[in-house]
Amino acid sequence: MQDIHWYPGHMAKAKRQLSELVRYLDLIVEVRDARIPITSHNTDLEPILGKKSVVVVLNKIDLADPEVTPKWSDWFWEHKIPMITVNGKNGNGVEKIWQIAAEQLSGKSLTRAKRIAVVGIPNVGKSSILNRLLGTGAARTGNIPGVTRGKQWIKHQDFEILDTPGLLPPKITNQTEGYKLALVGTIKDQIVDGYDLALYLMENYGVKIFENDESYPKQLTVDEQLAWFAEKRKFLVKGGGPDLNRAIGTLLHEFRNARLNRVSLESPPIESAN
Repeated sequence: MQDIHWYPGHMAKAKRQLSELVRYLDLIVEVRDARIPITSHNTDLEPILGKKSVVVVLNKIDLADPEVTPKWSDWFWEHKIPMITVNGKNGNGVEKIWQIAAEQLSGKSLTRAKRIAVVGIPNVGKSSILNRLLGTGAARTGNIPGVTRGKQWIKHQDFEILDTPGLLPPKITNQTEGYKLALVGTIKDQIVDGYDLALYLMENYGVKIFENDESYPKQLTVDEQLAWFAEKRKFLVKGGGPDLNRAIGTLLHEFRNARLNRVSLESPPIESAN
């Protein structure tokens, strides 16, 4: 896979706006995908956010391996990074964001509403989390005097929330990171070759994906495994051969929606005691 240069104009604009607004913020809520907690972090934002307090929200826990997610929770807290795990789809855990935000800001003496920015790369579920958080009790306040003209904020209780578009780094040069981002739907399928992506998925996670399928032929090559999946689903071209294009589309779709199994693409790093 070649380097991914995908930086639409709205992302560049949003990054500039965040740079201008960050000094007015009290807390950053960073939403990440629970299946890729490290890769779904945009390191390009670190110089912008500086030393601002950050709370990490691992979303889509309903798609991640239920045995791996708690390990990530332990890992973040061990590294003194406040975090919570949520399911933005059904709202499970979302209300805890208010609690942990209040805890992180408890030492600040403010005569105004507490200002929070919600950031994250595309497709981590920021919108679903915000909708669950704000419900019907939120009101758009428009411009906030003394901050920046032309920016709308959302008022909720004693908080003012700034939503931001999904932001990716200007360039993704690490092939493995690119594959992971593509597998969870952050990068459009047109940018990464579907066949290569399916082979990567089968090679690295096939055993986990099909662990409940006794017919899974783990002794075969990944090409042969992909053909097996096509034949198992009866995806055949005229003449009887496996329809790999249809198999690839179905495999990726069902993986992304955890219809085959709940799979995490990353586990907490094992760190040396020295």
